[in-house]
Amino acid sequence: MSDPARTSWPSLLLLPILAAAGCPSGPVGEPEVIAYTTLDQRIDTGSEADALSPRLCVSGTSAYVVWEETREGGRSQVLFAAGRSGGVSWEEPIQLSTNPTGEAIAAKPQIACVGSSIYVVYEDDRDSEIGHRNVYIRYSDDGGRTWAAETQLTGDPDGDWDALEPQVVAFQDPNGIDTRIYVTWYDNRSGAYDVYVQSGVNGYNWLAEEVRVDRDAAGSAYSGHPQIAADGVGGVYIVWEDSRDGSNAVYTNSSIDHGVNWRANDTRLDTGTAAGTSDAFGLTLAVDRERTVPAVYVAWHDDRNGPNDIYLNRSLDAGATWDSEPTRIDNDAAGSANSFYPVVNAVDDRVLVAWHDDRNLGFDVYLRSSDDAGASWLSETRVDSDVAGSAHSLDARISRAGDRVAIGWVDYRTPLELGQQGQPDVYYKLSDDEGYIFPQEESRVDDDPQSTAISDDLQMVLSGPLVYMVWVDYRMGNADLWFRAMPSTLSAD
Repeated sequence: MSDPARTSWPSLLLLPILAAAGCPSGPVGEPEVIAYTTLDQRIDTGSEADALSPRLCVSGTSAYVVWEETREGGRSQVLFAAGRSGGVSWEEPIQLSTNPTGEAIAAKPQIACVGSSIYVVYEDDRDSEIGHRNVYIRYSDDGGRTWAAETQLTGDPDGDWDALEPQVVAFQDPNGIDTRIYVTWYDNRSGAYDVYVQSGVNGYNWLAEEVRVDRDAAGSAYSGHPQIAADGVGGVYIVWEDSRDGSNAVYTNSSIDHGVNWRANDTRLDTGTAAGTSDAFGLTLAVDRERTVPAVYVAWHDDRNGPNDIYLNRSLDAGATWDSEPTRIDNDAAGSANSFYPVVNAVDDRVLVAWHDDRNLGFDVYLRSSDDAGASWLSETRVDSDVAGSAHSLDARISRAGDRVAIGWVDYRTPLELGQQGQPDVYYKLSDDEGYIFPQEESRVDDDPQSTAISDDLQMVLSGPLVYMVWVDYRMGNADLWFRAMPSTLSAD
């Protein structure tokens, strides 16, 4: 059934706010009700169910969001919504996971889009009597208005093993009109988890069998949480966490023929310490597709110095070779503070890495950049502009289009009049010179009363004149999804 579009405009909401210390509640102890006008748009179903794990893709002037929502007895299902005209008009959400048994759970969705084609992957336990999950994909070629039937990508029709956390990337083939789709996940068909990949064309023409990309003995050690990227000209790159050495290490493998064949040997990236002596987590991956030969960058945090630092390794020859040792990116004293969860962006040899660390007690967001493909690095910059360390700023995001760069994060700063730790809000900053200079002040995205409700799990894409942002928000009591499109250019003031 086709649902009519929901056209959004500023809304007046009545928001119940728990009274803070020193702030009286209503006459009978009820939470104070604050009326406010909001430009934020709620895009989930509007039910009392929790909407979680949003993922965002933007193509042209359309924004596409997938998420998991607790429905039907608390079991999560995968939903999708499309926002047209720059996210001004949102259509009613539709459920993509079909739940044929009525008892299935579908979760951990990921999304990729190319033109009007959209590809969504997720975990689903419909095939197993004991909760094992397979990886499924659905696709649409008309901007999410209609969808092809689900396809199972894991060769496990009876649900005999667990296949988890699928990731997807898609690119239009430069030599034709086809779209190439690559999906990776980890599963335990052989014992301990291994990393697998499937490659397809246009959402339906898949390899006869998935390919294992970790090169130790199958099932001999844990390999998990893969990340995937592609360069659009045949190169596909996967990085994952791997315990074959006795600790949590970073490994990678790559293909130069659209994922059909993979290198005979994978490569450990967190070198510079003896194998098995430190743990590395929080992997992130980016490909610089503007170079004649694509460059690949992988960043993570690890504890080789005690507290965690940020490290980056790079390949300047499309994954054939890597630096013999990674570069430490945070440039305070090694191991002097905990630095976590980097994000990396790379365009035409300009590389940006952001993360959060607690060198000033509370976590702040930092940015460091390179002009020469990571050969050397400029001084780092603190992005959030409140008093250093005064409140946690977490989970940085970077998006770039041309010379414009957007950085977003979740921030716990609290208005002084509340007198206590508030709930997190979403902030962002813009640069119009490739991230060299950002304005002193950031902008708050969610426009409910500051610090009164949790805003978390930000997803952000800079495209055209807008920065598209969606996040999980508890202002109405449950976990809902809210959307905002903010300007992607700096004010003339």
